[in-house]
Amino acid sequence: MVSAFGKDIRSLVFDLDGTLYNCQEIGEQIQQAAVSLVAESHGLSLAQARRVLQDARHMLTETPGEYPPLSRTCLELGIDLRDFVRVLEESVHPEKYLQPDDNLATLLRFLQERYTLYVYTNNGFFLASKILALLGIEEFFHHIYSLEFTWRPKPDAEALQRLLGEIGGVPESFLFVGDRYHVDLREPVKLGIAVFPVTTSADLMRLPSLLGVTS
Repeated sequence: MVSAFGKDIRSLVFDLDGTLYNCQEIGEQIQQAAVSLVAESHGLSLAQARRVLQDARHMLTETPGEYPPLSRTCLELGIDLRDFVRVLEESVHPEKYLQPDDNLATLLRFLQERYTLYVYTNNGFFLASKILALLGIEEFFHHIYSLEFTWRPKPDAEALQRLLGEIGGVPESFLFVGDRYHVDLREPVKLGIAVFPVTTSADLMRLPSLLGVTS
């Protein structure tokens, strides 16, 4: 079977939140953690901090609906991203909501036998590793590129170049997988890298056939 992405793909780079799993409750905990951090750092009430965060996200939005990630918004508000990572570690509890995903594990095991898999996320390493472990899929990834890698949240051209340089390979050897085009996929596309947007877990299950490697 012929691959829809070309024959030279060697490295699959996955976003985490909204791509490898979906959980509204975890998203709400991350949002609340960011609000608390803004309140703490700016001496505001939670209600005031929520408005400041919302206003900043709208101000940074160049295209309607394409909101920047919370990490970038916090950075623009003068917050040290080390504090952002710390607050997520303290306040986000994915163990309350996630459990092993056998179907996803089967898919990633199949892909790992043919490609090298990576995670590229705006989460800190501790939280990202915890989520992957709870899903039962941590073992399938060669490396997790978390926020600590460059302290430059996606989308960021410089951080992407550093990631590509560390993994190694020509643009044609990569496939990036993510749920938010403007955050996860737009910068790779600018470099001529193949991308695969996902909105549901069913989209992920199509990867083997699109890569031309169905058994």
